[in-house]
Amino acid sequence: MQRIGAAAMLDGTEKEAVRAPYRVFVYHHTHWDREWWATYQDFRIRLVELIDELLNALDEDPDFRCFLLDGQTIVLDDYLAIRPENRDKLTGYIRDNRIQCGPWYILPDEFLVSGEAHIRNLWLGIKTAEKYGVVNQDVGYIPDTFGHISQMPQLLNGFGIDNALVWRGLGGPEETFKQEFAWEAPNGSRVLAYWFPDGYYVVDFLHFDNPNKTYDETYGRVRRSLERWAKRATTDCLLMPYGGDHRLIDRRLGRLIRQVNEDLKGFAELRWSTTKEFVAALRERNPQLETIAGELRGAGADLPHLLPGVLSARMYLKRLNFRGQLWLERYAEPMSAIAWRKGRKYDASLLWHAWELLVQNHPHDSICGCSIDQVHREMMPRFDQSAQIAEIVTEKAAQHLNSLLDTSALHEGEEAIVVHNPLPWSRTDVATVRLEPKKGVHPRTHRLLDDEGNEVPFQVAPVEGRMAMTDKWFHTEVRFVASGVPGLGYAAYRLAEREKPLDPKLVPYAAVQTTAKLKGSEPQTDLHVGRNVLENRYLRVEASLTDGTLTVVDKTTGETYGGLNAFESSGDAGDTYNYAFPLNDNVLRTDTDRNAVVTVQAAVAGHASATLAVTIDWALPVGLTADRLSRSAERTVVRLVSRVTLAAESRRVDIATEWDNAIRDHRLRALFPLGRDARASRAEGHFDVVERPAGAPGDWGAERGAEGDGESFFGNGWPEPSIGQMPQQGYVTVSAEDRGLTVANKGLPEFELLRDGRGTIAVTLLRAVGWLSREDTLVRVGGAGPETPTPEAQCPGVQRAEYAIVPHAGDGLEARVFERVHDYLTPLYGTVTGKHDGTLPMRGGMLALEGDHTLLMSACKKAERSDALIVRLWNVAKAETAATVRLGEAPSSVRYVDLKEEPVEPYGGTASIAGDGSFVVRAGPAEIVTLEIRF
Repeated sequence: MQRIGAAAMLDGTEKEAVRAPYRVFVYHHTHWDREWWATYQDFRIRLVELIDELLNALDEDPDFRCFLLDGQTIVLDDYLAIRPENRDKLTGYIRDNRIQCGPWYILPDEFLVSGEAHIRNLWLGIKTAEKYGVVNQDVGYIPDTFGHISQMPQLLNGFGIDNALVWRGLGGPEETFKQEFAWEAPNGSRVLAYWFPDGYYVVDFLHFDNPNKTYDETYGRVRRSLERWAKRATTDCLLMPYGGDHRLIDRRLGRLIRQVNEDLKGFAELRWSTTKEFVAALRERNPQLETIAGELRGAGADLPHLLPGVLSARMYLKRLNFRGQLWLERYAEPMSAIAWRKGRKYDASLLWHAWELLVQNHPHDSICGCSIDQVHREMMPRFDQSAQIAEIVTEKAAQHLNSLLDTSALHEGEEAIVVHNPLPWSRTDVATVRLEPKKGVHPRTHRLLDDEGNEVPFQVAPVEGRMAMTDKWFHTEVRFVASGVPGLGYAAYRLAEREKPLDPKLVPYAAVQTTAKLKGSEPQTDLHVGRNVLENRYLRVEASLTDGTLTVVDKTTGETYGGLNAFESSGDAGDTYNYAFPLNDNVLRTDTDRNAVVTVQAAVAGHASATLAVTIDWALPVGLTADRLSRSAERTVVRLVSRVTLAAESRRVDIATEWDNAIRDHRLRALFPLGRDARASRAEGHFDVVERPAGAPGDWGAERGAEGDGESFFGNGWPEPSIGQMPQQGYVTVSAEDRGLTVANKGLPEFELLRDGRGTIAVTLLRAVGWLSREDTLVRVGGAGPETPTPEAQCPGVQRAEYAIVPHAGDGLEARVFERVHDYLTPLYGTVTGKHDGTLPMRGGMLALEGDHTLLMSACKKAERSDALIVRLWNVAKAETAATVRLGEAPSSVRYVDLKEEPVEPYGGTASIAGDGSFVVRAGPAEIVTLEIRF
């Protein structure tokens, strides 16, 4: 968040601000959390009753002007599933502008879901409105999300929305902070933004009909609110929300407005309005606005609660959401698009149903993990069903493409292993595929050949688990390094029996130590493994036999990184909304705690990849003391097993840590020191790489707090102190003195860059708490919800966290670390096919980005309203970039479109197609670019 000074008037002119009498735009609304301190069905019954009463009021009282259904369209589905007979009446009032809804499908948490998920959320809002024949309000209504992402202005602009109504994450003293401002995204996109000075929950008319209430409790409350807002106003227009969480309608509103106006003569006049009318009135007044750039996550004495602990509450939800988004964005949609271009039907309805199920888990009280246990139990089937659809759609698309390959050169009984790459660049990475175990495949008896006949080393292992479109549970996993798999393409390998089995004495790995002939002495790849060492041509990884930490040597730079993957456990006396240290905390670390016992063994040894199992038996306090001021003296042993994997030809170290969590009221983090003092982190966000200072950010415009070791807090005495934990999507990177370290993650959205002089990245793996909200925490004034026990938020049972270490030179951009990270996040997809004729070669690609560019792809899908291909890219850098796009088939036209897939004019509106069918795509700093490609 950056305040970058005053801007010109909205139209660039100068104008004297108009003051009193103030025009007060009163909008009647409800804030509808679909599930929170009660279940979805509980709240839906209340919703049905609310809309029943609303429709009756609209029928009976022509002066009951309008009502806002909280900026989301899912309430229409939820209501009409119970009252289908009221469809015409409900949609009629929406068309008459007496009921407003949208533009969202659900009101999301902004930081915990992907950027592409936000786009699909807004698309689902459009689709729901179209289904009912209504038009959504074009107001960026996001009144209660726990902070705001930097690119929200660009996302809103992409849907034709030029305004936003926000609350958490910003504010300031009346003298210096105004309600209206220009909010600017990193690419320069802007919206006219309004900040709710007292929140969206204003019910000043509650006691007006009570004769026992004094003037000060009725008219006086309204006047005091307006006087406070007037000090912050840039025009004579004020916005008064009338409603709140699950609030019902108030049939008295018209009469009460008239009563209040009698009292406020000469100072203000209230009018029953809509948020859209308020925004239009602001624009008409053309105020001079301060520009605020970037994400809104501020803290301070005058700011509302940000509730940042939701980044790590119920981490299992975050991991499941990562899985769901990954399957849809990286596999199901792009592979369906490729298969569609090769003759298969593109089943948009099925894909949208999977998105609908997933997005229903994205409201801030759902994905944030701050609801009652039953709510989160009911989220699990939605996650599972969405992922099931995506997995099956992916497999069907892959099988269709496989069926088109010419595998006629296979011998009878042989199979082709086909590796699909859903990313738009050529990759060399580990590939896996599961076969039926009865086939008896083994490197001694079989060989794997690429499309040029070269033998590719592979390894096998028995695995268990469900796979899409099969009833088999037991499988043989084949693992190998697939080289140069084309962008959005595939490479097929022939799996054939050897004429003569290999010597059974031959060990199927290369050892670090000196060994006898055939006993690990004959490397087939660059990978070697030892008792506590993994090594290839790029990296050397050694696990300490003393404390279990990793030392990684980057052979390309000569830099050594030590003390990686230590674990830290601290007490947590907070709740699902806020991490809070107990007064007498006992912070323990595996690299310093003598109660931690370490063993290391080579768990997997092969030519494709090898794994060390680092086991730590750690005695930890079982929970908090009864007064919640300290961690318990009673301890229990927790076993953490980190499986540390290095693959041949790889520049990263993959880690999967598992443990059975029997510890309550604590936070578990993994630590990764850069080894140099780092002043800032750069974390992948939503179509943006966000730079943030180390430690806890200070008050807006105030000096930073004192430096110190470990975690830092700022804002003693504030309603909610600022903390150092920050959001991330795929990765966070730090650098100093041309030395860089990136930690990628699969569904671990919280990190902190410690101010410890070592540039340590702390990634939260788990936060276990037992309360929805508590008022006795040290880090927040008041509750954030009802004080309800949530024992399942302690996250008992087996937990798994996956992350990767990527050392590199510099700040990561020149090392193209973003590509390495997404290689890790998006494994190659392996499938099997048999012998058959076909029209496709054994290796081919659909779309590749070429050149020295900084573009990532976020979507590849069929267009919503035409037979065109949609490709969405975003620029990870804050400088202009360009890439050559090379397709597997020549396009007839390429044009730039917005997020609604409607034509826009940047870069001339179209891309020129070269004779070979390639074209150049351009993007400004941090710009999202969507292409419509016709064939």
